[in-house]
Amino acid sequence: MDDINSTLDRLLQADMATTAAASGEIRHGFSLSGHHFLLQPGTYCELAAKQSICALPDCPDWFAGFINHRGHAVPVYDLARYLDTNIPRAGQKREFWILLLDAHPNTAGFMIPTLPTVLTDLSSVEHLNATDQPANLSSFISQAWQQNGQRWYEIDHTALLNHLKLQFQPSKQQ
Repeated sequence: MDDINSTLDRLLQADMATTAAASGEIRHGFSLSGHHFLLQPGTYCELAAKQSICALPDCPDWFAGFINHRGHAVPVYDLARYLDTNIPRAGQKREFWILLLDAHPNTAGFMIPTLPTVLTDLSSVEHLNATDQPANLSSFISQAWQQNGQRWYEIDHTALLNHLKLQFQPSKQQ
């Protein structure tokens, strides 16, 4: 009986990435500026159609503003602008969706130009090549995956959002 329990414990504690690949788990990804990003397994996400975004003055260009989502103010980030400052600031004429991540009260949105992609048959890429990754996001990419000849970078959106929020904090002068 101990052998069965130890085997079950070992199987249940398998590496999440290996388990996801082996089980055919459904994953969600989105594309920006020629790069493909994959959400981490178990990330709560929701898609909102283009809507009015309340911009704030004196904010970085990559911070689009806030939307009203079910009565809550939700911050929305323009990651395409964060990746490439030469991209014009999102205007109301530009087509986009808002990918909402995490449940309230931690909800935040990323503007994306196309609908997200559903991925099921991913294979892990052995080595991450830093030159292929977007420089601004490389510290938030934990793993690379491949599907149908496209490389998908798994992004830690929580760490990225925390990093972006810190840029709004006043610097401490001594």
